[in-house]
Amino acid sequence: MSLHLHVSVLHCDSVATLEETLRHLSDLELHIVRLGAASIGFPATEFHAVRHALEAQACYPKIIGLPKRELESEEQDT
Repeated sequence: MSLHLHVSVLHCDSVATLEETLRHLSDLELHIVRLGAASIGFPATEFHAVRHALEAQACYPKIIGLPKRELESEEQDT
């Protein structure tokens, strides 16, 4: 069993969707690890770069959980 901290996971609904997503991210210098046929992992510090690159291509992934700095800013808003 492994436990990893500060890792973002992107899971796609199919291998084809993941391949298309990887093409959208090809301009970024990411440290990506394939986690399976339709998933990748990357450092959480690269989360915002990945999110912005996908949104620029009109891809809006469902985000589960938020990076620490977003959680902190939400707590300050309440």
